Amino acid sequence: MIPKTDLSICVVSWKVKEHLERCLRSIRACSGPESETIVVDNASGDGSAEMTEKEFPEARLIVNDLNRGFAAAVNQALAISRGRYFFILNPDTIVQPGSLREMVDFLDRRPAAGAAGCRLIGPDGKTQPSVRSFPTFLSALDRFTFLGRLRLFPRARRDYLMVNFDYDRPQEVDQVMGAALLTRREALEKARRMDENFFLYFEEVDLCRRLRAAGYSIWYNPRASIVHLGGASFEQSGGEARFWLLKSQLYYFRKHCAHRSVARFEMIFKPLVLMGEACGLVSTGIELLAARLWPTSPRRKERKAARWRRKIDFFTRFLPRFLREG
Repeated sequence: MIPKTDLSICVVSWKVKEHLERCLRSIRACSGPESETIVVDNASGDGSAEMTEKEFPEARLIVNDLNRGFAAAVNQALAISRGRYFFILNPDTIVQPGSLREMVDFLDRRPAAGAAGCRLIGPDGKTQPSVRSFPTFLSALDRFTFLGRLRLFPRARRDYLMVNFDYDRPQEVDQVMGAALLTRREALEKARRMDENFFLYFEEVDLCRRLRAAGYSIWYNPRASIVHLGGASFEQSGGEARFWLLKSQLYYFRKHCAHRSVARFEMIFKPLVLMGEACGLVSTGIELLAARLWPTSPRRKERKAARWRRKIDFFTRFLPRFLREG
Protein backbone atom coordinates (compact mmCIF):
# COMPACT_ATOMS: atom_id res chain seq x y z
CA MET A 1 0.00 0.00 0.00
CA ILE A 2 1.04 3.62 -0.60
CA PRO A 3 1.58 5.38 2.74
CA LYS A 4 -0.68 8.28 3.60
CA THR A 5 2.08 10.83 3.25
CA ASP A 6 3.17 9.56 -0.16
CA LEU A 7 0.41 10.26 -2.69
CA SER A 8 -2.20 12.95 -3.19
CA ILE A 9 -4.45 12.50 -6.22
CA CYS A 10 -5.98 15.68 -7.63
CA VAL A 11 -9.00 15.46 -9.96
CA VAL A 12 -10.35 18.72 -11.40
CA SER A 13 -13.87 18.32 -12.74
CA TRP A 14 -16.18 20.43 -14.90
CA LYS A 15 -19.53 19.07 -16.07
CA VAL A 16 -18.40 15.45 -16.46
CA LYS A 17 -20.36 13.70 -13.72
CA GLU A 18 -20.40 10.23 -15.29
CA HIS A 19 -16.70 10.34 -16.17
CA LEU A 20 -15.84 11.60 -12.70
CA GLU A 21 -17.74 8.77 -11.02
CA ARG A 22 -15.99 6.17 -13.19
CA CYS A 23 -12.61 7.76 -12.48
CA LEU A 24 -13.14 7.86 -8.73
CA ARG A 25 -14.26 4.23 -8.67
CA SER A 26 -11.05 3.24 -10.45
CA ILE A 27 -9.00 5.22 -7.93
CA ARG A 28 -10.82 3.58 -5.04
CA ALA A 29 -10.11 0.14 -6.50
CA CYS A 30 -6.41 0.85 -7.08
CA SER A 31 -5.30 2.92 -4.11
CA GLY A 32 -5.13 2.03 -0.44
CA PRO A 33 -6.86 3.94 2.36
CA GLU A 34 -3.50 5.59 3.14
CA SER A 35 -3.54 7.71 -0.03
CA GLU A 36 -5.79 10.72 -0.45
CA THR A 37 -8.01 11.90 -3.29
CA ILE A 38 -8.93 15.57 -3.70
CA VAL A 39 -11.71 16.55 -6.08
CA VAL A 40 -12.03 20.17 -7.16
CA ASP A 41 -15.36 20.91 -8.82
CA ASN A 42 -15.22 24.03 -10.98
CA ALA A 43 -18.89 25.04 -10.68
CA SER A 44 -20.14 22.11 -12.74
CA GLY A 45 -23.79 22.48 -11.76
CA ASP A 46 -24.50 18.94 -12.99
CA GLY A 47 -24.59 17.14 -9.67
CA SER A 48 -20.89 16.19 -9.75
CA ALA A 49 -20.18 17.67 -6.33
CA GLU A 50 -23.23 16.07 -4.74
CA MET A 51 -22.37 12.71 -6.28
CA THR A 52 -18.80 12.91 -5.01
CA GLU A 53 -19.93 13.82 -1.51
CA LYS A 54 -22.47 11.00 -1.37
CA GLU A 55 -20.71 8.16 -3.21
CA PHE A 56 -17.07 8.91 -2.32
CA PRO A 57 -16.98 10.28 1.24
CA GLU A 58 -13.30 9.35 1.46
CA ALA A 59 -12.47 12.05 -1.13
CA ARG A 60 -11.75 15.59 0.03
CA LEU A 61 -14.02 17.91 -1.93
CA ILE A 62 -13.53 21.54 -2.93
CA VAL A 63 -16.53 23.18 -4.63
CA ASN A 64 -15.93 26.45 -6.47
CA ASP A 65 -18.83 28.81 -7.09
CA LEU A 66 -17.34 29.71 -10.48
CA ASN A 67 -15.02 28.05 -12.98
CA ARG A 68 -11.59 29.17 -11.83
CA GLY A 69 -9.76 27.30 -14.56
CA PHE A 70 -7.61 24.19 -14.41
CA ALA A 71 -4.35 25.62 -13.04
CA ALA A 72 -6.05 27.52 -10.21
CA ALA A 73 -8.05 24.43 -9.24
CA VAL A 74 -4.90 22.31 -9.13
CA ASN A 75 -3.27 24.89 -6.85
CA GLN A 76 -6.29 24.74 -4.55
CA ALA A 77 -5.86 21.00 -4.19
CA LEU A 78 -2.12 21.31 -3.72
CA ALA A 79 -2.63 23.79 -0.88
CA ILE A 80 -4.54 21.24 1.22
CA SER A 81 -2.71 18.10 0.07
CA ARG A 82 -0.40 16.06 2.31
CA GLY A 83 1.44 13.73 -0.06
CA ARG A 84 5.07 14.02 -1.03
CA TYR A 85 3.88 13.13 -4.53
CA PHE A 86 1.05 15.05 -6.18
CA PHE A 87 -0.79 13.31 -9.02
CA ILE A 88 -2.77 15.47 -11.46
CA LEU A 89 -5.43 13.29 -13.07
CA ASN A 90 -8.18 14.14 -15.55
CA PRO A 91 -11.69 12.92 -14.68
CA ASP A 92 -12.07 11.22 -18.10
CA THR A 93 -9.57 8.55 -17.09
CA ILE A 94 -9.66 5.05 -15.63
CA VAL A 95 -6.69 4.09 -13.45
CA GLN A 96 -5.40 0.60 -14.15
CA PRO A 97 -4.46 -1.81 -11.32
CA GLY A 98 -0.93 -1.35 -10.02
CA SER A 99 -0.31 1.89 -11.89
CA LEU A 100 -0.31 4.22 -8.89
CA ARG A 101 2.21 2.06 -7.04
CA GLU A 102 4.38 1.79 -10.14
CA MET A 103 4.41 5.56 -10.70
CA VAL A 104 5.42 6.30 -7.13
CA ASP A 105 8.14 3.63 -7.22
CA PHE A 106 9.38 4.99 -10.55
CA LEU A 107 10.01 8.47 -9.14
CA ASP A 108 11.41 7.01 -5.91
CA ARG A 109 14.11 5.38 -8.02
CA ARG A 110 14.87 8.71 -9.73
CA PRO A 111 15.42 11.43 -7.11
CA ALA A 112 16.41 13.96 -9.80
CA ALA A 113 13.06 13.57 -11.58
CA GLY A 114 10.48 16.26 -10.97
CA ALA A 115 7.57 14.66 -12.80
CA ALA A 116 6.56 11.65 -14.86
CA GLY A 117 3.77 10.67 -17.19
CA CYS A 118 2.53 7.18 -17.99
CA ARG A 119 1.16 5.20 -20.90
CA LEU A 120 -2.25 6.57 -21.91
CA ILE A 121 -4.59 4.09 -23.56
CA GLY A 122 -7.49 5.22 -25.73
CA PRO A 123 -10.98 3.70 -25.81
CA ASP A 124 -9.77 1.57 -28.74
CA GLY A 125 -7.07 -0.02 -26.59
CA LYS A 126 -4.23 1.66 -28.45
CA THR A 127 -1.47 3.75 -26.88
CA GLN A 128 -2.21 7.45 -27.27
CA PRO A 129 0.56 9.88 -28.24
CA SER A 130 1.22 11.75 -25.00
CA VAL A 131 4.80 13.00 -25.32
CA ARG A 132 5.74 16.22 -27.08
CA SER A 133 8.74 18.46 -27.44
CA PHE A 134 8.30 22.07 -26.39
CA PRO A 135 6.30 24.11 -28.94
CA THR A 136 7.97 26.52 -31.35
CA PHE A 137 6.64 29.30 -33.56
CA LEU A 138 6.71 26.97 -36.56
CA SER A 139 4.93 24.15 -34.74
CA ALA A 140 2.21 26.61 -33.67
CA LEU A 141 1.75 27.80 -37.25
CA ASP A 142 1.50 24.19 -38.36
CA ARG A 143 -0.96 23.26 -35.63
CA PHE A 144 -3.28 26.28 -35.47
CA THR A 145 -3.36 27.80 -38.96
CA PHE A 146 -4.25 26.61 -42.45
CA LEU A 147 -0.53 26.45 -43.21
CA GLY A 148 -0.55 23.11 -41.45
CA ARG A 149 -2.76 21.68 -44.18
CA LEU A 150 -0.17 22.73 -46.73
CA ARG A 151 2.55 20.78 -44.91
CA LEU A 152 4.96 23.70 -45.10
CA PHE A 153 6.81 22.80 -41.91
CA PRO A 154 7.26 19.00 -41.96
CA ARG A 155 10.30 19.03 -39.71
CA ALA A 156 8.65 21.29 -37.13
CA ARG A 157 5.64 18.97 -37.14
CA ARG A 158 7.73 15.81 -36.71
CA ASP A 159 9.88 17.35 -34.00
CA TYR A 160 6.93 18.68 -32.01
CA LEU A 161 4.84 15.50 -32.29
CA MET A 162 7.91 13.30 -31.73
CA VAL A 163 6.56 10.92 -34.37
CA ASN A 164 9.32 8.36 -33.86
CA PHE A 165 9.04 8.23 -30.07
CA ASP A 166 9.24 4.74 -28.60
CA TYR A 167 6.24 4.42 -26.26
CA ASP A 168 7.47 1.06 -24.97
CA ARG A 169 10.62 2.39 -23.28
CA PRO A 170 11.07 4.71 -20.25
CA GLN A 171 12.74 7.94 -21.39
CA GLU A 172 13.50 11.50 -20.37
CA VAL A 173 11.33 13.93 -22.32
CA ASP A 174 10.49 17.62 -22.62
CA GLN A 175 6.85 17.31 -21.60
CA VAL A 176 4.11 14.76 -21.01
CA MET A 177 0.38 15.22 -21.29
CA GLY A 178 -1.27 16.63 -18.18
CA ALA A 179 -4.11 14.08 -18.25
CA ALA A 180 -2.06 11.95 -15.85
CA LEU A 181 0.98 13.74 -14.46
CA LEU A 182 2.76 12.67 -11.29
CA THR A 183 4.86 15.44 -9.75
CA ARG A 184 7.31 15.50 -6.87
CA ARG A 185 5.87 17.89 -4.32
CA GLU A 186 9.17 19.60 -3.49
CA ALA A 187 9.81 20.13 -7.20
CA LEU A 188 6.33 21.55 -7.72
CA GLU A 189 6.83 23.94 -4.83
CA LYS A 190 10.25 24.97 -6.15
CA ALA A 191 8.70 25.70 -9.56
CA ARG A 192 6.11 27.90 -7.77
CA ARG A 193 3.14 25.67 -8.54
CA MET A 194 0.86 26.05 -11.55
CA ASP A 195 0.75 29.38 -13.35
CA GLU A 196 -2.86 30.51 -12.97
CA ASN A 197 -2.58 32.81 -15.98
CA PHE A 198 -3.22 29.61 -17.94
CA PHE A 199 -6.97 29.18 -17.58
CA LEU A 200 -6.98 26.04 -19.70
CA TYR A 201 -4.33 24.26 -21.81
CA PHE A 202 -0.52 24.58 -21.83
CA GLU A 203 -0.33 24.79 -18.04
CA GLU A 204 1.43 21.42 -17.91
CA VAL A 205 3.74 22.42 -20.79
CA ASP A 206 4.75 25.51 -18.85
CA LEU A 207 5.17 23.49 -15.65
CA CYS A 208 7.40 20.89 -17.32
CA ARG A 209 9.53 23.66 -18.78
CA ARG A 210 9.92 25.35 -15.40
CA LEU A 211 10.71 22.06 -13.70
CA ARG A 212 13.47 21.40 -16.21
CA ALA A 213 14.77 24.95 -15.74
CA ALA A 214 14.90 24.26 -12.00
CA GLY A 215 17.16 21.27 -12.63
CA TYR A 216 14.62 18.43 -12.55
CA SER A 217 14.10 15.86 -15.28
CA ILE A 218 10.75 14.84 -16.81
CA TRP A 219 10.08 11.18 -17.59
CA TYR A 220 7.72 8.96 -19.53
CA ASN A 221 6.99 5.62 -17.84
CA PRO A 222 5.19 2.99 -19.96
CA ARG A 223 5.01 0.47 -17.11
CA ALA A 224 2.10 2.39 -15.61
CA SER A 225 -1.03 2.73 -17.73
CA ILE A 226 -4.24 4.71 -17.55
CA VAL A 227 -7.22 4.64 -19.90
CA HIS A 228 -7.86 8.13 -21.26
CA LEU A 229 -11.25 8.64 -22.87
CA GLY A 230 -10.52 12.26 -23.79
CA GLY A 231 -12.50 15.32 -24.86
CA ALA A 232 -15.29 15.12 -22.27
CA SER A 233 -15.23 18.77 -21.18
CA PHE A 234 -14.16 19.95 -24.63
CA GLU A 235 -17.38 18.69 -26.20
CA GLN A 236 -19.46 20.81 -23.83
CA SER A 237 -17.48 24.03 -24.05
CA GLY A 238 -18.47 25.05 -27.57
CA GLY A 239 -16.01 27.48 -29.12
CA GLU A 240 -14.57 28.55 -25.78
CA ALA A 241 -12.12 25.65 -25.58
CA ARG A 242 -10.42 26.69 -28.82
CA PHE A 243 -10.24 30.27 -27.59
CA TRP A 244 -8.32 29.20 -24.49
CA LEU A 245 -6.11 26.89 -26.55
CA LEU A 246 -5.01 29.74 -28.80
CA LYS A 247 -4.76 32.27 -25.99
CA SER A 248 -2.69 29.92 -23.83
CA GLN A 249 -0.32 29.17 -26.70
CA LEU A 250 0.39 32.88 -27.12
CA TYR A 251 0.81 33.40 -23.38
CA TYR A 252 3.28 30.50 -23.29
CA PHE A 253 5.39 32.18 -25.99
CA ARG A 254 5.21 35.57 -24.26
CA LYS A 255 6.42 33.96 -21.06
CA HIS A 256 9.26 31.89 -22.49
CA CYS A 257 10.43 33.65 -25.66
CA ALA A 258 12.00 37.02 -26.44
CA HIS A 259 9.44 39.84 -26.51
CA ARG A 260 10.38 41.13 -29.95
CA SER A 261 10.22 37.66 -31.47
CA VAL A 262 6.76 37.06 -30.01
CA ALA A 263 5.52 40.45 -31.24
CA ARG A 264 6.63 39.62 -34.79
CA PHE A 265 5.07 36.17 -34.52
CA GLU A 266 1.71 37.60 -33.41
CA MET A 267 1.63 39.89 -36.45
CA ILE A 268 1.35 36.87 -38.71
CA PHE A 269 -0.23 34.36 -36.36
CA LYS A 270 -3.53 36.14 -35.70
CA PRO A 271 -4.33 36.93 -39.38
CA LEU A 272 -3.51 33.34 -40.32
CA VAL A 273 -5.79 32.04 -37.55
CA LEU A 274 -8.58 34.26 -38.89
CA MET A 275 -8.08 33.01 -42.45
CA GLY A 276 -7.94 29.41 -41.33
CA GLU A 277 -11.07 29.63 -39.21
CA ALA A 278 -12.99 31.26 -42.08
CA CYS A 279 -11.94 28.47 -44.44
CA GLY A 280 -12.75 25.85 -41.81
CA LEU A 281 -16.20 27.32 -41.28
CA VAL A 282 -16.97 27.12 -44.99
CA SER A 283 -15.66 23.56 -45.37
CA THR A 284 -17.55 22.39 -42.28
CA GLY A 285 -20.75 23.96 -43.63
CA ILE A 286 -20.31 22.14 -46.93
CA GLU A 287 -19.72 18.84 -45.11
CA LEU A 288 -22.87 19.35 -43.02
CA LEU A 289 -24.93 20.19 -46.10
CA ALA A 290 -23.65 17.09 -47.89
CA ALA A 291 -24.48 14.93 -44.86
CA ARG A 292 -28.07 16.20 -44.95
CA LEU A 293 -28.50 15.82 -48.69
CA TRP A 294 -27.01 12.35 -49.06
CA PRO A 295 -27.88 9.25 -47.01
CA THR A 296 -25.69 8.81 -43.94
CA SER A 297 -26.08 7.59 -40.36
CA PRO A 298 -27.90 9.84 -37.84
CA ARG A 299 -24.84 9.65 -35.59
CA ARG A 300 -22.59 10.94 -38.36
CA LYS A 301 -25.03 13.76 -39.08
CA GLU A 302 -25.06 14.77 -35.42
CA ARG A 303 -21.25 14.78 -35.27
CA LYS A 304 -21.16 17.08 -38.29
CA ALA A 305 -23.85 19.32 -36.76
CA ALA A 306 -22.02 19.48 -33.40
CA ARG A 307 -18.79 20.44 -35.15
CA TRP A 308 -20.65 23.13 -37.10
CA ARG A 309 -22.13 24.55 -33.91
CA ARG A 310 -18.68 24.70 -32.28
CA LYS A 311 -17.23 26.41 -35.35
CA ILE A 312 -20.02 29.01 -35.42
CA ASP A 313 -19.74 29.60 -31.68
CA PHE A 314 -15.99 30.16 -31.89
CA PHE A 315 -16.15 32.32 -35.01
CA THR A 316 -18.90 34.62 -33.75
CA ARG A 317 -18.19 34.81 -30.02
CA PHE A 318 -14.58 33.96 -29.33
CA LEU A 319 -12.51 34.65 -32.43
CA PRO A 320 -13.11 38.45 -32.18
CA ARG A 321 -12.10 38.26 -28.53
CA PHE A 322 -8.92 36.36 -29.38
CA LEU A 323 -7.96 38.80 -32.12
CA ARG A 324 -8.57 41.70 -29.72
CA GLU A 325 -6.97 40.43 -26.52
CA GLY A 326 -5.30 37.08 -27.25
